Amino acid sequence: MKRVQWAVVCSLVSAAAFADDGNFRPYLIGARAGGMGGAATALSDDASGPFYNPAGIAYVKRSQLSLSGSLFGVVTGSIADALGDGRDFRYSDLQTFPIQTSAVYKLGPDEPEASPHAIAISIFVPTSVSLDDRDNLGISQFSFFNTSKEDDVWAGATYARRFGPVSLGASAFGLVETSVMALDLTAATSQTAFANLSARFDELRLGIVGAIGARFDVTDEISLGLSMFSPEIGVHSSRRVYLRIATGDVNGMPATIALRRAEDLHATPSLPGRLQAGIAWSSGDVTLAADVILLLPRNVYDDVDRTAEGLNRTIKRNVVVNGAAGVEVLVTPSLPFRAGVWTDISASPDPEQGGPDNSTRLDRIGGSLSLGLRTEHTESNINLNLAYAFGKTLIPNNFDFTMLKPADQHELGLYVVFASSFQF
Repeated sequence: MKRVQWAVVCSLVSAAAFADDGNFRPYLIGARAGGMGGAATALSDDASGPFYNPAGIAYVKRSQLSLSGSLFGVVTGSIADALGDGRDFRYSDLQTFPIQTSAVYKLGPDEPEASPHAIAISIFVPTSVSLDDRDNLGISQFSFFNTSKEDDVWAGATYARRFGPVSLGASAFGLVETSVMALDLTAATSQTAFANLSARFDELRLGIVGAIGARFDVTDEISLGLSMFSPEIGVHSSRRVYLRIATGDVNGMPATIALRRAEDLHATPSLPGRLQAGIAWSSGDVTLAADVILLLPRNVYDDVDRTAEGLNRTIKRNVVVNGAAGVEVLVTPSLPFRAGVWTDISASPDPEQGGPDNSTRLDRIGGSLSLGLRTEHTESNINLNLAYAFGKTLIPNNFDFTMLKPADQHELGLYVVFASSFQF
């Protein structure tokens, strides 16, 4: 392994700690919304509504409890030349996790369908990705190991009130975001000649997001929706770095061990403000919906005073526009079928050496299908989310950590989600 620059290694490896610092959603939240491509801003009339538009829960007809979880999820992908020129790193991992628990309660002395007031208590998991993969570099003595896990949890309360054809709502969420990333790279050509790089990065972020929204039923068939989510306000953060590089008898040089450890670093949240606008049309057994989602720019600079050590952190998110569209068809009154498409264009800049630490840019496109079954008090849905991501990520040039280059990365995510709600 060639001479290593600490700053380059730190920024390169730590960038994987929050791989989605440029993206918005690897999969969709909610039963109805998740089947319609996430196009829910003008609807949001179920327990997932607070994640899209707080005002929508005022249109819930009866109090309800909703649960959904991933029965099965797989993320597969590849990074070109990541294991040296001409050798791609491929990964494939199983994902299992809950993505929503939410309850909506209609307030007031009126019958639930007539009450204009509604509150909701919600827990959402908009991001949960784990990877655990390894490979060798042609022979077993040359090995590469990478593991990472990222989880984002939103928990909060929502209040909405309906005024005739208009409803207004507001939400407050507390966020807990955790990430762990470990990497081990070993090359050994004899009992004395070897090179080893071990790295571990841990991050914790606690923050707050506020949201307001409105829904307007223009006619009995057409509704409009608008919601605004604030940038995440950081409450507490911590970032820990451990790096160890050991070499022995490489290019005739004596054995060396170098260690870098820091446990007092910061990790300011980079989640930007979000604006959503949507329109929905319903007639008989058919509902069509479409959303436009604007993610505002945001730059984060942490531990600037540790730049010389390579322990500073810079995240840059550009303004980006995403979209979603979906359809719902009632095959029978108790059997809804849904389908949709959506985008998740990255807000990260093109990766380059010396650029920000979010050095992966993956643009994601997705599709969804859903089939539901309704009874008098329950609704159960099976959703299929499929997402394909493509773009560039920064890697060492044939293991030269002093010279980085962008490489092609592709990723495919498949999630089967079961969602069930009980109305009372």
